[in-house]
Amino acid sequence: MGIRAYQFQLRTRPAVDARLRRIAGGLRWVWNQALAEQKARHGRGEKYAGFAEMCKWLTTWRNADATKWLAEGPIHPQQQVLKRLDESYKRFFDAAKKGQTARVKPPKFKRRGAEPGIRFPDSKQFQLDQANERIKLPKLGWIRLRLSRPVTGELRNVSLRQVRGRWLCAIQAQVADVAPADLAPTVGIDMGLAQFATLSGGLAIAPLRALAQQQRRLRRYQKAVSRKRKGSCNRKKAVAKLANLHARLAAQRTDWLHKLSTQIVKEHPVIAIEDLKVAAMSASARGTADAPGRKVKQKAALNRSILDASWAEFRRQLEYKTAAVGGRVVAIDPAFTSQRCSECGHVDKRNRRTQSAFICLACGHAENADVNAAKNILAAGHAATACGEDVRRAKPARDKRAASAKQEPTEEACHA
Repeated sequence: MGIRAYQFQLRTRPAVDARLRRIAGGLRWVWNQALAEQKARHGRGEKYAGFAEMCKWLTTWRNADATKWLAEGPIHPQQQVLKRLDESYKRFFDAAKKGQTARVKPPKFKRRGAEPGIRFPDSKQFQLDQANERIKLPKLGWIRLRLSRPVTGELRNVSLRQVRGRWLCAIQAQVADVAPADLAPTVGIDMGLAQFATLSGGLAIAPLRALAQQQRRLRRYQKAVSRKRKGSCNRKKAVAKLANLHARLAAQRTDWLHKLSTQIVKEHPVIAIEDLKVAAMSASARGTADAPGRKVKQKAALNRSILDASWAEFRRQLEYKTAAVGGRVVAIDPAFTSQRCSECGHVDKRNRRTQSAFICLACGHAENADVNAAKNILAAGHAATACGEDVRRAKPARDKRAASAKQEPTEEACHA
């Protein structure tokens, strides 16, 4: 059995919206109060209090006269906040045992505006009326939502969070697993910046460039924040305006990627794609004080374009969407895919004359460079499927004759 997530926007009235904000603020108070108590216990030399003991604190707070307002909110999301705090502490303790405290930090206090999500962990705590597009939640009643698609499977939990002033509802349902089919990929995808994706069939998909289109406005908003006095109301307004722009760009990018990946998966359930190491490709070239990097500004611009393209998010969406229909994504080593001729297999960096022109020096095959690379990725995907594992490219020999004899891995070569 697998878990499938559905996300919808709530259609809240002002009164319901205010109640949701109060509940979220109460969750932030519970997190901060429990964290403060844990720090006080540590200062007194007492042992760490686990989740069960923190739940006893919550009961005391809900019954106390000074904090009885906590009882106005549902208890299950408050318990979930304590559970998340306990898990965060456990991750930090495990990292401390392994000497990895530089990577995993202890939990921190949450400031206003960083409230934790409202999570109801059991399907018995909510009701979903799909016919009337509404959901019933404890202490909130029935709330309308934009049910953009039907929810299938057995309901498990629901979470609410606020994004750009709107409340989103994420519903998780348990669905039956689809057995993956052992099929060869039907399309190869070459990723790039000039063209976001090029399919082996010849289709080229232009990039969205959401960040590039708003670069001037983003720079203006950033300057407005830097000019305001820290702690002032005007600075808070400028920061909120900048945050809304970033959130809008992220929403545009995510929506575009979802539509694109869904369309590709409908036509090609098994896909061969480059195994790009985006984190390494977008690493800073600044260097150190002793060994400063070169062309730092140019590399920063390239990194910005790579991150704006969101190759990793596109691959993530392809992977879970193909798995939902019984397909899969075959990751291929991208080495030499842009230098290899898809017809004769000759590898030479001079084959790619320009960004878009590919002319093989051995056989004279001419084709769009991205389409040629996508065909190489598809051929490598077939070889990987035949071998039962990813096929890694060996670095071609420097000798031209040896390089020209270098062929794409085939099924016969895998079984040789």
